[in-house]
Amino acid sequence: MTIDSLRLLAGSAASLWQRLSQLGAPDLLSRRVSFEEWLTAARPSLSSADEQALRRDYRRFTLLLTELEMLTRSREQALALIQDAMRHLDGDHSVGT
Repeated sequence: MTIDSLRLLAGSAASLWQRLSQLGAPDLLSRRVSFEEWLTAARPSLSSADEQALRRDYRRFTLLLTELEMLTRSREQALALIQDAMRHLDGDHSVGT
């Protein structure tokens, strides 16, 4: 897999991480916790439709993280790629403001 593919996966995971961490419990996103455990820690008040959308995003995030782990053969490296992509996303948002 090319570096561009890794960046694309990391960028997608970073975008999801940022969206999910706005609700709280960002430290749990880097660990293997269930959606229910993360949701309990985040404690948002959600409609069932919002909860389903979050569940879908959480599942996509964990799948992307798992794929990055398999490709890099390292959880730490996968998380580092996501963190780096988040810094790039933050930089892109600050340029427009």
